[in-house]
This record gives sequence, C-alpha cells and structure tokens, in this order.
Amino acid sequence: MTAHSVYLSSKQALIQSSGYACLHDREARYERRWHSHDCAMLLWPQSGSLVTAWAGDQSAQTATLMRNTALLLPAGTAHQTLSGTARQRHGELYLASDLLRPLCTAYGALQLDGAAVAMLDALLHPAARPQGAEYLVRAIMAQVASAARPAPVAPLSPPQQMLRGFALALEQEGTVATIDASAARLGISVRQLQRACQQEWNLSPVAVRRLMVARHARMLLAEGLSLSAVSVRLGFANSGHLGRLLRGVDATAMQARLPAAALVEAGLPQLS
Repeated sequence: MTAHSVYLSSKQALIQSSGYACLHDREARYERRWHSHDCAMLLWPQSGSLVTAWAGDQSAQTATLMRNTALLLPAGTAHQTLSGTARQRHGELYLASDLLRPLCTAYGALQLDGAAVAMLDALLHPAARPQGAEYLVRAIMAQVASAARPAPVAPLSPPQQMLRGFALALEQEGTVATIDASAARLGISVRQLQRACQQEWNLSPVAVRRLMVARHARMLLAEGLSLSAVSVRLGFANSGHLGRLLRGVDATAMQARLPAAALVEAGLPQLS
C-alpha cells in the first residue's frame, strides 16, 4: 500500500442529515482494495467471513472477521476488505466523528457481545423503521464502547495452513510439499484436506498447489529469469513441463479461482 494507491470513498452525502448511514452487502467474492472514508466506520459480518487489513500506528494490521466480530475505524483510516468465503453478508455503519468520539476510544477488530450483535441485526432488518434508527445507532455504539473487547486472532484453517506452507517453501526456494505430505503435517487425511479446500475455496488441494507454483513461476519470470532457470529453481524435470503448467494456469484464472483473501491470510502480496 502506498499513499497514492488509497482512494477516498466519501460518505458525507449519506450521513449529512442524520450523522449516520447503514448499508448492507451480499456480494459474492466481495473485494474493496485500499481506500478510506471521511467518517468513522463499523463493519460487521452476518454470515461468511471477511479478511480485512487497515493502517495501524506503525504498520498494517490484519484480521479475519466472522459472526460476532466487527471492525471499527476512525475517519481517514486506510483499509481494504475481501471476502474470505465464497458467500458473505455484512453490514456497514458510517458515523460522523462527533457522534462516535464521546462513546468510543478503542478501534480495530472487536469481539461483540450478544446485545450488540442483536441490535446490529435489528438495524439491518427490512422492517426497521427510520424514525427509531437513530436511537438504535446510539444504543449500538454505547454497547460497543462498554462491552466490546479486542477480537481474538482466529487460527488458520487447514487449507490456509497448507497455502502458507506452499508459500514459505517457494519463498525459501525449497520443494513444495505434496498433498499427501501436507495432509500428514496437518494431522488430517488427504480426504479431509480435499473436503476442507472444496468447502473453503471450491478448489482441490492439487489445483491450489498448481496455482501457487504457477503464480511463483510468473513472478520469477517477471524478474527476468529465463524459463529454463525458473524450471530448475522450482524442481521441474525440464522447461517443457513448466511451460505446460503455465499454459494451463494463466494469471486471470489464478485471480478468479483463488480468492484474494486467501493470499492475504497467507501473508502474500496480490497479483496486479
């Protein structure tokens, strides 16, 4: 992230009359790259998960948000949000800074209590009446301020651990583990790993491995290495095998099939 790559998504027109605005989103493979708002924001999933990153005091921080968690950011904070699951549903509450400031001093990923979750769900309910929303918004923020606590760090799922293992091996120029070896290291069967990858990404472990190797090969080629040199570094018997892999797994397919959120969770930069 660089300063010029963060765009301003203004919400002033939405919050001008009441000091707040509430939106919801069901977009599959939701993806909003680095941006900021000219007001405070509370973001919370109702179903599925969101992988989010935001600018901290010294470096970017990341979190995986699920049900009962939220992200609260002050105005002007650069952040990005990507869906961590194929389907998701979340709410966005935009607040004027003067409405938020007297109530909240803690920002970042938060663990919500049952009362806050119930009120947030009520705010998004189709039957919610506009005239009662302001009271509800103030009650939500008061509850968040009094009862929310920093969200615990969610452990990586087996597919995410497998992906990170592939990434580390490629970064260290080591041999990428086979699917059998990956499952054994995770303490699960190959069938369990296959099922987990299908549920999380709708991909097989073999497809994920091919995508990661092809991704790394393209990065090395972009750095100026020859096809034969990349083949040797990645352990291919000859450059023809690597060429077939690259023809079968192009960059567009890589971006479309492996969610960008999975790369964020693995600590990897995204392809441009």
